[in-house]
Amino acid sequence: MTTRRQLVTAVMAVGLLPLAAAPASGAPPANDELAGALVLQLGDRVVQDTSEATTTPQDEALNASCGAPETTASVWYTYSPDRDRMVVLDVTASDYSGGVLIFAGTPTVDSLVACGPGIVGLRARAGRTYSIMVVSDTGVSGGRLVLSLEKSPPPPRVHVTMAQRGVAFRGGAARLNGTYSCKHGEFAALNGTLFQRAGRLKIQGEFGREIRCNGERRRWSARVVSPVGTYARGHALARVRIVACGILACRQARTKREIRLAWASGSHGRQLVQPPTTGTQRPRPLVGLQGHWPGS
Repeated sequence: MTTRRQLVTAVMAVGLLPLAAAPASGAPPANDELAGALVLQLGDRVVQDTSEATTTPQDEALNASCGAPETTASVWYTYSPDRDRMVVLDVTASDYSGGVLIFAGTPTVDSLVACGPGIVGLRARAGRTYSIMVVSDTGVSGGRLVLSLEKSPPPPRVHVTMAQRGVAFRGGAARLNGTYSCKHGEFAALNGTLFQRAGRLKIQGEFGREIRCNGERRRWSARVVSPVGTYARGHALARVRIVACGILACRQARTKREIRLAWASGSHGRQLVQPPTTGTQRPRPLVGLQGHWPGS
């Protein structure tokens, strides 16, 4: 990865005055408007004081389809990749709540390609210049902005298996198990269904829970309860899915097989049926779990 570099924006003020350490007190930063936009390179980490940055009516108009609550203390950057890249712009290390609006070429409402609070992903095309506006989205008049431009981490990798045999408890519940592996995920969940016939009755239950995604192969186990009947020894059809989401993308793996439930033995042979619990939240890429703006 490109070596991180600190862009000391204070010395890049218009005119490049020798040995200038900061803009004059009360003066907006050099990149307060698009004409003074600072150039970003992959791997850069910008630390900038935006407390004197302003916002023009044009900046506010560019937010029309993005829906940020506020666009105060806006500052500008540009990025021109030398080849197609998946990149991430991150302002979460700043000491105020901020967000990013990215435009392909000249900034207009129609040229907006990505926006959001905190972390924003971009599928950047070689040879294209992107104009980037960073704003305070809460009305706070800027502060210590920390902006990083990094290569996006790889998408998640997932795999799941299911054992051929499960357990039926005499109280009506059932238990399934198997293995899974998950890598490069910020959030992951496992869910599934278990279907069994009892004469004309169709017994079906669902299960779901969050799981770890640390690259290790792990075992999973799930207790299943149906709201319409009780599971018993015999054949059943099970479906299991694992979904993992990274910063920009989600990946999933699934399996389906006919299994055989056997009666549980010993002290765990009887488990009373309880109403099914609420499932896990639907996994979404990390950029979709920030403060949600687009369109608000």
